[in-house]
Amino acid sequence: MPFSHLETRKIVSKPRLMFRPDPVLGWRLSPEHTVRVAFRSGIFQNIAADGWRYVPGSQTAQGPRVAIYGCSFTYGTGLSDDETFTALLQRDMLGVQILNRGIGGHGTVQNLLQLRRDIAAGTMDAAVFAMISDHRFRNIAHPQRMRQYLSEDWYKLRVEHVPVARFDGKGQIQIVYREIWQPALRDVEFRVFLPDDHMINLATCAVLGMVCETAKAASIPLQIVMLDALDPDFNSAVFSRFPEATDISNPHDRDHTFLPRDIHPNARANSLFADRLQPLIRRLIGTDLGRRSDQ
Repeated sequence: MPFSHLETRKIVSKPRLMFRPDPVLGWRLSPEHTVRVAFRSGIFQNIAADGWRYVPGSQTAQGPRVAIYGCSFTYGTGLSDDETFTALLQRDMLGVQILNRGIGGHGTVQNLLQLRRDIAAGTMDAAVFAMISDHRFRNIAHPQRMRQYLSEDWYKLRVEHVPVARFDGKGQIQIVYREIWQPALRDVEFRVFLPDDHMINLATCAVLGMVCETAKAASIPLQIVMLDALDPDFNSAVFSRFPEATDISNPHDRDHTFLPRDIHPNARANSLFADRLQPLIRRLIGTDLGRRSDQ
């Protein structure tokens, strides 16, 4: 275990405290940091030297590199390094390298920007976009989401802006940046002025369209998966438009999350995610990948 000597690493009490500003993504993870999970005794989460969640075995794995983009569900909030679905995929799949591209709080816009970075750097061969219904609020400057940035943590971390999507006058989707420090949002109710759910869904679908175009232009195989089904209308909108999208969600209950302590998927849910993702990844890269002989 490369992170057995925790005294040599920066240890924080929650994932957000290891964020650092990023001019393109808004924020990213700090390399060589460790999170001590507050609600589970003895559980640590490690960020590798490359600035991404540590996936045991990934550093030495050979074969196609599959980058899995997402938020805290993909990062694995509350989970040890070997409990995340990315770690389980790496453990059970031969001839593939799994890259965890999950960052807490990120949405589809930030995942798209990171995909572009990875394509430009030539660091991946196939992409999986792991989505949750809350991404639709992260992908626009929605007051519900923007209010969360008023936490003192964000101010201390010096994260200044967040990339979001908006339509221009011709109906073309654009990525723009919004300052996260908007104190007026604390006391004002903007709900009456907000676009309806259909319009909010359209914005995320437009961003996913950009994801598909970007992957196609670079000849990158792409799979979209939904990790929750908390908003069936949103999921239906995605499934109806994108044949690349598949439902691998689990129920949002105490058997599959850390509720009542935390809303994130637990180890059981991550095992199910991994089981459902395996055949999708095999088909995505077009390779007959066997399980380890000792399984």
